[in-house]
Parts: sequence; structure tokens; C-alpha cells
Amino acid sequence: MDPLRARRPKFNGEKFLKFRCTECGNCCSDTIVPITHEDVARMMKGTGLKAMDIATFYKSSDFDDGGEGLQFVNLDGGRRTLGLRKRFDKENDRDSCAFFKGDRCSVYEHRPVTCRVWPFTLRFDPSGKRVSHLSINPALPCPYELDGHNTLPEMVATWRWDDRQDDSWGAMVSEWNRAHSAGTEDEFLKHCGLL
Repeated sequence: MDPLRARRPKFNGEKFLKFRCTECGNCCSDTIVPITHEDVARMMKGTGLKAMDIATFYKSSDFDDGGEGLQFVNLDGGRRTLGLRKRFDKENDRDSCAFFKGDRCSVYEHRPVTCRVWPFTLRFDPSGKRVSHLSINPALPCPYELDGHNTLPEMVATWRWDDRQDDSWGAMVSEWNRAHSAGTEDEFLKHCGLL
């Protein structure tokens, strides 16, 4: 067998399977993390917190890209989407996820699926079965190292979990929006089974 061919990656970006987080906190800071009702339910169960201690509703103008690709709920005061609460992190002088404490995620085992797939972007071949490309999402600076170990099956399983959860969230939001031109945050959370 040709040794050059044997070393060729199975897919573009295979080197990122060796990604290792350096715990810089960039992905937990200065950004809004969109979440779903399923993320909130899992975090409520795991932490004992109430829904509005975990999440809040953001306007499309709160996102750099106007919330492109997100599902927005018809609420009193306008369309909103659900995201993790933020707080001002005095130690690092920046806005951070409310659960980023002591340079660590304080709810790591219960974190949203969005956080679990970050910072990877997977692309699949036309069949949708095989990964054709793996990359690091350029939306936030990520000073990673390439001395870690990630498995493609785990990445794909988490990516598919995220897709299923996004589909479920989209259906929940669409159902609400068809029936409501507006409503309170509490009414929507009740609709989602979170109150």
C-alpha cells in the first residue's frame, strides 16, 4: 500500500479529533448561548433551580447575526428566544454565562447540548451518514491545543442529539406561535412543561 495514501485523513479536519480545551472561558463569555426547553428541563432536574434561574429570553437584536437560524417565540413585547442567563464576571471584567464560576462550568454534567457540541462543526456527505468535514467554529476565539482525544462516534452522537433537540424546540415554538400572537414568558414556559 502507498504510505502517502495510508496517511491521508478519512475526512477533512480529522486532526481536530485531537482538540483539547484550554479552559480560557471564551465560549462561556461575551456571548449568548441559545438553549431549548429540553436543556432547561435537564438543568432544572440536575440543579434543583427554577426555569427562570437558568434561562431568560433574548431579542434578535441581542445577537451579532440577528439570531439567524434561531427559533423566536411570540411574546408580549416582541419575539424572543431562550438562552442561558448571563451575569457580569467582575474577576474577568466581562459578561459570562451565569454558570461559569471560578473559571469552570458549575453545571458541566447538566450543561446544554449546544455547549456539548461546541466548538466543533460537523458536515456530512450527501447521504448524511458519514462525516466529510470537521472544523473548529470560528465564531469565538478558541485557543485550543491538539493533544487531546475525542472520538468521532461520540461527536456524531452529540451532534445528532443537538439536531433532535433543535427539531423538538422548533416544533414547540411553532405550535406556540400558531396559537399565540403574544403571551407572557411564564405562559410559554408552562406551554413547554417548565412551570
